[in-house]
Amino acid sequence: MPDARVLVIDDDDPSRTMIRKILTREGYEVEEASDGEEALELLGSWHPDVILLDLMMPWMDGQTFRDQQRRRPELAEIPVVVVTAARDAEARARLMGPAAVVTKPFHLDTLLDAVEQATRRENG
Repeated sequence: MPDARVLVIDDDDPSRTMIRKILTREGYEVEEASDGEEALELLGSWHPDVILLDLMMPWMDGQTFRDQQRRRPELAEIPVVVVTAARDAEARARLMGPAAVVTKPFHLDTLLDAVEQATRRENG
């Protein structure tokens, strides 16, 4: 299914870089943002098929980003996959209405499956 666009939002540089490399190798077009504020700015000019979103970030955390995303009609329908190490991630993330929740550390196949499912939902 690659050739889809993915936005990775995570304040941890090594995590973002690793995810970008994995997805790029699989054929996805990937952009990165280090927090929700930077992501919203990027989304003004670039429309992904899916967003990978960390919950715990400085400046604008994942929950605040998701709230802002849902308020903007042009962004509201972009599926979100929450990728987080937060202990209460599953419960917190489910309230955000994501396409999937992937907990860190994750297995490569789990992440790729979640992205593929979300992009399939967006494109088809």
